[in-house]
Amino acid sequence: MIRIGLRKLYNSLFLRLAMMLGLMLVPIVLIGVNFYSGSQNALRLEISNSMESRVDANIRAMEKEVERIQLLQFELINDEFLNKLAVIPDYMNKFDKSQAILLVQDRLFAIKNSSLYISDVVVHVPSIKQTISAMQGSGSIRTEQFDTTRKLAKVHPGKAIYFVNHIPYIVLVHEVRGLYEEENALYSIIVELSSSELSKSLSALESSENSGSILIDPTGEFDIRTHVYKNTYLDQFIDHHRSGISDTARNMTSIGEGADRVLVSSRFSKLLGFSLIHYVPEKHLFYNLYRYQQLFWVLTVVFLIFITVLCISLYRMIHRPLLALLRAFRKMEKGELDVSVDSHSRSEFGYLLQGFNKMSRHMRELIEQVYTQKILVQRSELKQLQSQINPHFLYNSYFNLSNMIAVEDYDSAKLFASQMGSYLRYITRNSSDEVPLMEEVKHAAIYTEIQERRFRLRMQAEYGEVPPAYRAVMVPRLILQPLIENAFEHVFDHIEEGGRLVISFQEEKDHLLIRIGDNGTFLEEDRLDELQAWLETDDHAIETTALLNIHRRMRNKYGEQGGLQVGRSGLGGLEVILMIRKGESEDAATVNCG
Repeated sequence: MIRIGLRKLYNSLFLRLAMMLGLMLVPIVLIGVNFYSGSQNALRLEISNSMESRVDANIRAMEKEVERIQLLQFELINDEFLNKLAVIPDYMNKFDKSQAILLVQDRLFAIKNSSLYISDVVVHVPSIKQTISAMQGSGSIRTEQFDTTRKLAKVHPGKAIYFVNHIPYIVLVHEVRGLYEEENALYSIIVELSSSELSKSLSALESSENSGSILIDPTGEFDIRTHVYKNTYLDQFIDHHRSGISDTARNMTSIGEGADRVLVSSRFSKLLGFSLIHYVPEKHLFYNLYRYQQLFWVLTVVFLIFITVLCISLYRMIHRPLLALLRAFRKMEKGELDVSVDSHSRSEFGYLLQGFNKMSRHMRELIEQVYTQKILVQRSELKQLQSQINPHFLYNSYFNLSNMIAVEDYDSAKLFASQMGSYLRYITRNSSDEVPLMEEVKHAAIYTEIQERRFRLRMQAEYGEVPPAYRAVMVPRLILQPLIENAFEHVFDHIEEGGRLVISFQEEKDHLLIRIGDNGTFLEEDRLDELQAWLETDDHAIETTALLNIHRRMRNKYGEQGGLQVGRSGLGGLEVILMIRKGESEDAATVNCG
């Protein structure tokens, strides 16, 4: 008993993993305790140089992008259509103006798409009193924006970026003296910069999740931060830097005390008119690196080895059995029930896989039993239906044949005998449970013609044409003749004349409706409702009649949308409707149904 208990304990997956983790963590802890080194000043210098380089690179990239945008503005001055709108609008008709505005808008849209920093490009044209926008199209001139940016451009000539309501703009005003003196300008080209995209561009500076970047200008109009970091020393530095921003082109310093100490790098751009400040809290930057820089590489190697061994072990003990089990489940989802997995492992997964194999076998046996039973029931019902050849029908048929021979109507007798042979051969054939729809319709037509000879003074039958697309569709055998026989039994047996039987075929989008209707006068509404409810019940204890048998067989083939529907026909009697879904068979040859 003790040996068995120890063996089970040894084979426990949890114990194996715990022992493996313990053995691998011991050397990591010992190595970590014995290693301590680092040079804070050298590391500080290295990080400081890196921060300065990145800040310089970022500010230079912004300057180059702004210079490129300014160049695009100057190129736009030479645009033929913009100058026509600004100089000679009175010599242009409405169509030419509209075309020129659209072409200018296309040019503005191209400039807007040339840079992620641009959110919109706008041209104010006083001569036509319109503003053309790359994003919003053309409209009435935005007087306030035009006047404000124009004044800023005059007050601060040569400045690249102006700020209006905390929004950065690149403004170019094209003036020609002597023309439109009241506006004193042909047009102004304004590029609106996206503060959000400028903020995103600063994310490249962030070396850790605790670092941040800020764009500020001397006026306080412009202040973009990647995220909010509350630090009194940093706020004081920003205020002091803003007040003397023109004197601090470049600065690298460490501010604060203790845990609030922050390493800051700043750079002012005369072209852009704002400063870029990048900061990193030292407690997040240096603490672990000072103490464990050398230990980090050793631990990295150890952890790589540990992870490799652990992954291999987990793969063999956990992932491989789970993968096999997952594949087996996927096969079962696809309907492959003959599935088993290797269960030789003595761990908990071994018991799990053995249980799956037992479940799979049991499920397969149950499904086979249910499926076999269902097929047997369906076949037995079909065979029973085939065997129910009405003796009264045979008696009347042979009596009619005898009368034809007696009166020497041999042609009719020959045709009638051929029809009886075809009818009996189809009824007694056991080769297949399904036949092409055209064969089923032909059999029903033969049965109808045989009965018409008996009831020729009482009724007449009308057959529609089967659509070619459905003639070769496979359907269950004997689904039409019993429904027609039902009409003869319950209607035409009880009338003396004027009976009508109509079999029609109505083609829909993806299915065919077969309607069998009569003009019987014996069907009451209560009986019709009772018949429909009887078809919809799932109680298998109800006696299986021909009508119910056909209904269930159609449901088995086409699902819940299949089966029979009953209602009152246009002739006044009972109408039975069958739904046939279109298959992929080839069209059958046309057969004359009478």
